[in-house]
Amino acid sequence: MKWNTNMDEAPRDGTAIQARIPGHGEDNIIAWDEAYIDSANRPCGSWTYVEDREPPEDWTDGVCWEVNEDGKPSTQPTAWTHLPPPPDGTEGE
Repeated sequence: MKWNTNMDEAPRDGTAIQARIPGHGEDNIIAWDEAYIDSANRPCGSWTYVEDREPPEDWTDGVCWEVNEDGKPSTQPTAWTHLPPPPDGTEGE
């Protein structure tokens, strides 16, 4: 598995990726979601958990905010990789 440490190169079209998050390992499945509104009521995007797994404590409601509900920054992902393809015969099931 090849990790890319440039998060700016990660897909921002809703495609799920595997991400390395400091203090939370490498098995995080996240995707960029543009469906949020920031504290100034402007549209914004953010990394969001897309699987049923416990996100880092500083990700409010499974979302990586620049500033979370506690007024602190969320831990940002530092590397990403594409998800492996599903085993043969399971796609679309």
